[in-house]
Amino acid sequence: MSSDQENNQPVEVVIAVQSYLDKGITHQYWQLSANYLSRHIQGVVFNIVVVDTPDDLLLYQMVEEGKVDYVITQPITTVELNRLYETHIELTKVDQSGVDQLGSVIFTSVNNNAINGIEALKGNSFAASTPNRLGGWVLALDHFRKLGIDPDKDFSSVSFLGAQDNIVNAVVNGINDAGAVRTSVIEKMISLGQIDRDQIKVLDQKQEFPYLLSTRLVPEWSFSSLKHSDPKLTEKILSLLLKQSVHGIEQWRDALDYEQVRTLMRKHRVGIYQDPGHVDFYKKNYQLVLLGLLLIGYFIVTIKSRKDKQIAQYKAKLEQLSKASSVNQLLSEVTHELSQPITSLKIDAHILDDLLKGDNSCQLSQVRDITNDLREKTDHCVDLILNIRQFLTDAVVVEEVFYVNQHIEKIIRLLNNDLKEANIQHTISLAVQQQKIKMSPIELDQVLLNLSKNAISAMASNHKSSNTLSIESDVKDDRVTIIVSDTGCKISDQDNLFTLFKSHKEKTDTEGLGIGLSLSRRIIRSYGGDLSLLSSGEQGSQFLITLPIFKHE
Repeated sequence: MSSDQENNQPVEVVIAVQSYLDKGITHQYWQLSANYLSRHIQGVVFNIVVVDTPDDLLLYQMVEEGKVDYVITQPITTVELNRLYETHIELTKVDQSGVDQLGSVIFTSVNNNAINGIEALKGNSFAASTPNRLGGWVLALDHFRKLGIDPDKDFSSVSFLGAQDNIVNAVVNGINDAGAVRTSVIEKMISLGQIDRDQIKVLDQKQEFPYLLSTRLVPEWSFSSLKHSDPKLTEKILSLLLKQSVHGIEQWRDALDYEQVRTLMRKHRVGIYQDPGHVDFYKKNYQLVLLGLLLIGYFIVTIKSRKDKQIAQYKAKLEQLSKASSVNQLLSEVTHELSQPITSLKIDAHILDDLLKGDNSCQLSQVRDITNDLREKTDHCVDLILNIRQFLTDAVVVEEVFYVNQHIEKIIRLLNNDLKEANIQHTISLAVQQQKIKMSPIELDQVLLNLSKNAISAMASNHKSSNTLSIESDVKDDRVTIIVSDTGCKISDQDNLFTLFKSHKEKTDTEGLGIGLSLSRRIIRSYGGDLSLLSSGEQGSQFLITLPIFKHE
């Protein structure tokens, strides 16, 4: 309960009304309805606030700030308030002739002999209310466009004069050649003695309607409640207004469908459906805009093409420099790596020569030990050279579409003897739902073999009672995954694991160059996949290969 009600003071309820004729006359007319409601609803006083056509923004501000409780508005404002502030359309107005729809009257002065039809309006000046009035402009605009007339191009000017009696006076007095007002305006001005009927010439006049009419019809003005309106009070107001009558004619009826008004607004981009200024400019100058966009597009494509060419050339130079740098570094490392086993080979060869040339007989076991040593060191040199050759080669590989499971099984078969010699167990877990990949099968074998040999090497040097090499495949999302696991020692320098020439094997005569992992990652990434260290600890290490699933082209 409000403080006014507690003090037995009447509650003021404000009804805002738009005006399309004289503001004073509008207030006098609607105050009669306000007095009618005040008499029948105890403890409430209804007051009318008239908002003239030029002050529409004031009405919207009053609604937004809750300074009014109900609104009586023309159809376009009805739709806009409903959309912007969630007002509820309660009733549709019925005038003294029992009409609940309105249209537009397109007219000229009876003295204007040059205009006798719609087509004759071309080249002449035209007067209207505002761009946001149905009867005062939009319905006439819709009628013109249906007949192939574009006011922006075909009329010499369009003047928006606000109050609709201004339009009638401007046309009758020859200030504008023609104009449009809502239905019943001319009749009201005649009844008030402001003009004579014989001063008006109606264009495209429609029959069978109580008022002068040139266009289609839409719902009349509405009575709407606001979000803050008291529902119980609204219910009482509606009941009373539906009963209100003048000379036996009801003044209100249940709300008509205003969706056709919304459709007209969208069609002609009116009010809240109006195009932003830049869009309107583009529409009017679309040919110039299109030409400009095409020119801009041409310049962008040309510049991009030049830039792409420059980038490609620069990348080629970088690759050449990088290749040269890698080769220089590789040669330096190769010289260092080969010097030790070659020197050792020379020493072993001299020892063997001395044994065979000596006067004393030599033991066969001595010769066998030296030759085995020679073979291991020679194999190391050969492996080293083959790895370098693979790293530097640009040979084209042949890609195939295949499942990975069979290649995992093949790698295990190839390593069977190595696993037995190192006393290492093996397990494989293969994906049940297989997906194909596309790459060089030989290169996949090379990667799997490298990871498996690294795992064997890592496990061969630890002191665990049992070691296991595990390889498993799976399908996750759009990727085929392969995990190679071992039970070897923790990898110490994980940050440089895939760095070229960084070996992570134990220091032995056959220590690698650190090419294998770098080469393996480069192979996998060349097919859109990746090779990474999944984990490494005292329990062992896991490497993860991911490759994209082949999708049929």
